[in-house]
Amino acid sequence: MLNGNENSNEFLEMLEDYLPAEKTGGKNQRVVGTINSIERNFVYLDVPGQRTVVRVRAEELSEYNVGDQVEVVLVGLLEADDDQEVLIASRKRIDLEDNWKHIEDSYENKTVLSGRIVKKIKGGYIVEAALYQGFLPNSLSEINEKDGEAMVGKNIDVIVKDIKQDSRDKRSKKITFSKKDITLMKEGEEFAKLTVGDVVTCTVSGIMDFGLSVMIDHLRGFIHISEVSWKRLDDLRDLYTVGQTVEAKILSLDEEKKNIKLSIKQLTTNPWDLSKDAFHEGDEVEGKVTRVLAYGAFVELTEGVEGLVHISDFAWNKKRINMEEYAKVGETVKVKILEFNPEGRKLKLGFKQLVENPWDVAEEKFAEGKELTATILDIKPFGLFAEIESGVDVFVHSSDFGWPGDEPANYQVGDSISFKVLELNVEDKKIKGSIKALKKSPWDKAMEEYKVGTTVEKKIKNIMDFGLFVELSKGIDGFIPTQFASKDFVKDLKDKFEIGQVVKAQIVEINQETQKIKLSIKKIELEEQKREDQDLLAKYGTAGE
Repeated sequence: MLNGNENSNEFLEMLEDYLPAEKTGGKNQRVVGTINSIERNFVYLDVPGQRTVVRVRAEELSEYNVGDQVEVVLVGLLEADDDQEVLIASRKRIDLEDNWKHIEDSYENKTVLSGRIVKKIKGGYIVEAALYQGFLPNSLSEINEKDGEAMVGKNIDVIVKDIKQDSRDKRSKKITFSKKDITLMKEGEEFAKLTVGDVVTCTVSGIMDFGLSVMIDHLRGFIHISEVSWKRLDDLRDLYTVGQTVEAKILSLDEEKKNIKLSIKQLTTNPWDLSKDAFHEGDEVEGKVTRVLAYGAFVELTEGVEGLVHISDFAWNKKRINMEEYAKVGETVKVKILEFNPEGRKLKLGFKQLVENPWDVAEEKFAEGKELTATILDIKPFGLFAEIESGVDVFVHSSDFGWPGDEPANYQVGDSISFKVLELNVEDKKIKGSIKALKKSPWDKAMEEYKVGTTVEKKIKNIMDFGLFVELSKGIDGFIPTQFASKDFVKDLKDKFEIGQVVKAQIVEINQETQKIKLSIKKIELEEQKREDQDLLAKYGTAGE
């Protein structure tokens, strides 16, 4: 470490070397003299009781004038060139001796000294205070490293942290200064004055996701986000800025760590306490939507009193809903209070409870077989969902859009549809409907038109190894087995028939259970042949061969 008293010691050593050893009588005697003359290098004083003039180096009395009285200490006797003796004195030694008391007092009693930064060195700074130079470590300087060079020459308050005697030079002592200890003392004094419950003025020094860092004079405190407001806050940066002044109440004091926990919200009355008489379970009230999340919406009834509408309490149906149709941030909505616990700050709200549960009367209103209308909400590859009324949806499978042969359905969200209720499940709050059930099926129409024995002429739709298919009407095909395709033996049906060819056949079988119709060309051909034979017999008395 650099010798803190280097300049002072050099001066004293210079005085010792300047005087002959045998002529140092009267040394260290303090006297008061009047300045007689001032020269370039020396100042001369008349001292009462002294037999000769007293000389002091000019730089030591640079602030004095001829005629001024000044106290000096005699340090020796010097014989001049003209054999005239001169007493050598020093003003600086007095200053050094007097100021050393300030150094010791600062060390023992922590009194503050005014100092000046002389130089920046490795690990800290050289500071001069009370005419003595000492070392100010970085760790005790409270100076930002990047501002170090700019601080040279600046004044700084310090206290003496330590004094150590140089083992190599008993007259030299090493001084360590500290700026940080002044701050710690001030913090201790300020902390001792604080009491839990005090309201103090703070300055915001930092803003974090979880709270505010504040300064109370020289003390650091913290306000958790939960203690900023009675209402839920998402981002403190929207409300506070660094340097802003706020009032807060002291919640706890940790003397050992000098930690201070504060609260802003404790300065106001808990709105949940005020709401005890204002709200009750079952009340229908208005509130402002503050947040919409995946699981529900938060609604504020009054400043700081916020409740949740869970997604399950949006509508009576259980299907996935679009919450923005019910609640948008900033808008005022009507809700019903389902649960209210001010002590536990719990508030449960509902939208669907504002209207009657339609499922309570579902067995009457949505009975199986009823014909109803609904508005399409969603369309999937396998079917569609439509709203009959608020909280009641119907599902129509794609197979129930229309009968085979009908034009393909082209439904859009928002379209109104008519349907018949096929199934009603009140317990699971589900309704299954059918659009095609509102009109007769192709089979029912076919049963009105076709009977066993009916003869038809229809186009061949398909030719298979085992028979022919003909289209009787849209959605209804008839089947002609190979053995009924001709009265003659046909090895390959494709040799005699082709797709699109119109054939005459008679319905020989109708199976209601499987909804299949069987026809026969052979029977028509045999009946026609029989009539021809009868006509020939009647005409010529003989049947054709």
